[in-house]
Amino acid sequence: MRCLGQINGRSAAESFVAYLLTQDITTQIEAIGEPAPGEKADRWEIWVRDEDKLQQARSELTQFVDNPRDAKYASALAHAKSILAEREKKKQKAARNVRRIDMRRTSGLAGSRSIPPLTLTLLILSIGISLLSSFGAPKPSNEWGQAIAEKLSFVSVDDYLKSDRDPAASLKRGELWRMVTPIFLHLSMIHLAMNMFVMVSLGRIVERWVGTPRFALFVLLLAVGSNLLQGLSPAWMHGSPAFGGISGVLYGLFGYVWVRSSLDPSLGISIPFPIVVIFVGMIVVGLSGVVPNWQFADLCHLGGLLIGSAVAFAAERRP
Repeated sequence: MRCLGQINGRSAAESFVAYLLTQDITTQIEAIGEPAPGEKADRWEIWVRDEDKLQQARSELTQFVDNPRDAKYASALAHAKSILAEREKKKQKAARNVRRIDMRRTSGLAGSRSIPPLTLTLLILSIGISLLSSFGAPKPSNEWGQAIAEKLSFVSVDDYLKSDRDPAASLKRGELWRMVTPIFLHLSMIHLAMNMFVMVSLGRIVERWVGTPRFALFVLLLAVGSNLLQGLSPAWMHGSPAFGGISGVLYGLFGYVWVRSSLDPSLGISIPFPIVVIFVGMIVVGLSGVVPNWQFADLCHLGGLLIGSAVAFAAERRP
């Protein structure tokens, strides 16, 4: 919020800010100084809420100062009142329609019990591959599991050891699918269950918002971005190629829903503050190192959250 200038007289200030509102410029006025006893404050400071509109507002102020009796200012009050009434009506309607995300009752999300096709596909692949690979630790007798874990991990064990522990060794060999496939390799039953729970909760919302084709591209972006950050970062940054799970994508979906619903309440979704604290708090705790033997892929989570939030912000700011 930036100060635009000062105007003498309350009625003049109200007429001017009413006219600015009709030009889609939202302002705030404040009395300047302490009035004498029995007198009303008669000098007002005008503040513009949206800094992007500051230049336009300055131009309007110059015109107002040159001709404050212009008929357009006198008629602006009634128009501004109707604008404010309409905004209040929309605000109340949005408040009635808001649904808070309840992680215990995912069936009620997005108005339907069905799971959209790509969310369901990711669910099936994650469960199937995690079980077949024995959660990334197959026994020697489990040849299928060993092959799956070897081919879908971020870097193969052989490439990693032969390259003097280069986490990008397999990628340099052209095995670019490894930027994505670790999302299907969960490392324990609890890990899988938690992630699938969140996938059903958030995946169905975002897929219905953006449509399946765009959702597919979004998931691909989240997977590649979060996996590369986790797999290629040095150990002192908590990076490691030995990771698995779709939580980087899930953090991206969380960031997307959180930011979009915050910027546009009319979407009808609200994420409760305790859930925000849990999601963001896990990253902070992990990267701070205060908990010994922390096992979560914190950079993967951070990458997904940043990408998802940025995409949501861009979507809401798009003309």
